[in-house]
Amino acid sequence: LVSTLTKTVTSEKTVAVTVSSTNAETYLNLQNFKTELKTFQTGDSYKDVLDKSKSNAIEHNLSICHIDLKDVNEEKLGKRVDKVCKEMYQHTSCNGLFMVILAGKKAVNAAAGVTIVKPKFER
Repeated sequence: LVSTLTKTVTSEKTVAVTVSSTNAETYLNLQNFKTELKTFQTGDSYKDVLDKSKSNAIEHNLSICHIDLKDVNEEKLGKRVDKVCKEMYQHTSCNGLFMVILAGKKAVNAAAGVTIVKPKFER
């Protein structure tokens, strides 16, 4: 137990970003930010970005998921956002942090949310 805690305390904190390929150009001007990342990935579809983000949530301390939902029907938008957040939460390691950034459009504002997954204690 002591060696596990020591490893956790001294281990490097890692950050990963997964972004829809339609929004990847936004990060081109952020070279200093990108050089500090452990992983930077793009995906062509909503599912591709979500799958890569879930893998990153398991492997890294902070996982940023930047998804473009511009093409999603407005009736399905709420369900899609709930699904992204729920799946990211389920795949984030204990004491891990994830951020979901949802690209907006002219009629709908962009949104961002951050959650830290704390350990659950049973009584």
